[in-house]
Amino acid sequence: MVMIIKLKTMNKINLTSILLSALIFLSGCNKDVLVDLDIPQAGNYAQLYMPQATSNPIGMGISITDQDYQVPYAAHLGGSLAAQTDISVTFKVSPELVTQYNQKNNTTYQLLPEGSYALQTENAMIPKGAQGTGILKLVIKTKGFLQAFESYLLPVSVSAPSGVTLNKELSTTYFVITGSYAPGEVPREKVLSMGADAGDFLIDFNGDFIRKAPLTGDLILYKADAATGQFTAPPKTIGFGWNVMDKILSYGGNRLIARFGSGAGDINQYFLSQDGAFGAQRGVGQGWGGLSAIVPFKGLLLGIAANGDMTKFPLNGDGDFDYGNIKQIGTGWAGLAQIFSYQNSLITIENSGDMWQYPLTDDGVFGARKKIGTGWDMYTKVITAGTDLLALDANGDLWRYKFNPDGLWPLKK
Repeated sequence: MVMIIKLKTMNKINLTSILLSALIFLSGCNKDVLVDLDIPQAGNYAQLYMPQATSNPIGMGISITDQDYQVPYAAHLGGSLAAQTDISVTFKVSPELVTQYNQKNNTTYQLLPEGSYALQTENAMIPKGAQGTGILKLVIKTKGFLQAFESYLLPVSVSAPSGVTLNKELSTTYFVITGSYAPGEVPREKVLSMGADAGDFLIDFNGDFIRKAPLTGDLILYKADAATGQFTAPPKTIGFGWNVMDKILSYGGNRLIARFGSGAGDINQYFLSQDGAFGAQRGVGQGWGGLSAIVPFKGLLLGIAANGDMTKFPLNGDGDFDYGNIKQIGTGWAGLAQIFSYQNSLITIENSGDMWQYPLTDDGVFGARKKIGTGWDMYTKVITAGTDLLALDANGDLWRYKFNPDGLWPLKK
């Protein structure tokens, strides 16, 4: 599935990329299209760079196994002109740049351990008439070198021969590599067994969770033991007759937002203490029945229409919407098995079981998505519990994962 996220327009435009993209587009449209390469001062754009560096840093989670992992790298000659002669380029790992990167970005990465990496080739050629070296491979060994969920930095740089201009801003690619568990070896802990008739209507509530009983519609609060994370104490019934609601969400730390399943789909707000005592309630919205999903995210309700459009609805502590700041922030969000918020991001689970993270600002601007898991279709419901995840299987067993989205979580072999 491809998701299209609306991003803010960038202030700076890379003229080299525009020229190159335009040429590729024109050349692919029709054999008879004539492209004028007689661009004034075209040679000024012929700067050597690493294409991967345009996406710095490149983060990836790598499973710690006996198998080697291959990461692509390359060099390219920007602009519209191909190389006039063979161009020899040199690649190297630049350990001295790790400290500089950490100071600039307020990070604490270590260099990828010595012996765990090797460049396929340090010397490559951009042949006459071409514009790139082709794809080369950085080989990474994990087992015996990487620690699970420890992130490492590997700067790979390219240098230009005499007579070739180097784009210094794009001459180094920073690979951020995080060790992850091997497929099928991800640790988990069973924290509760509720039986196969438990249903999958779970609501995260500040580290605890609330279940809606599928037959009676009772709301049942389960408190986690602070020391063990287990749900051993008897649960507490805190509400009755909630089957009239088809969606119930935890919002703002001390509220539930619930949508009526009939009529226009109006939504109500209910204040709720951590011990499950209900306070004031009020209607906060009308006509929400057309939304296929509603996702709470900090001070926003994110509404997803049947066509996949996502709209942000700012909602304050009193339950009033900021109507002037309601706007669409994305498309392509239909057909997902699950969507939930996690810290400063949204996490999605596709029907295939693939898990993705989407960074999201407080005002609804998305960053680049990252794949962080596979095999999560083995669960009927996944919710947050602080920084952990709670996952419910079809048997009614609830599992806790000490979660870290910097790595990859491959649940199946």
